[in-house]
Amino acid sequence: MILTAATTAHAAAHGADPVTVILIGVAVAATYALSLYVKPIRRCPRCDGTGAKRTSTGRPTGALCRRCRGTGRILRIGATAVHRFYWSALGDQLRERRRDQHDPARQHTGP
Repeated sequence: MILTAATTAHAAAHGADPVTVILIGVAVAATYALSLYVKPIRRCPRCDGTGAKRTSTGRPTGALCRRCRGTGRILRIGATAVHRFYWSALGDQLRERRRDQHDPARQHTGP
């Protein structure tokens, strides 16, 4: 049997290694979490970032947008969770440092 490039590509496309798929998923999730940390806010889709409530024809009214409360920006999905996790981990590190400063006899086992 002669293997051509098309046959090899076809076999590779249908036989994806589960470990590779999992690693790609983890990489995508980590990239998204990093982007949430760097840029947690996006433009409000209801008012298109203007902050003004719009009529049915698309013209702005004098009222504020209810979704963004007139700021024109809202948090991205997951941004709150990422920032809570970050501040929680940072708080744990600071508490550990303070404990070590106040009690020098205590042995620190972490890095």
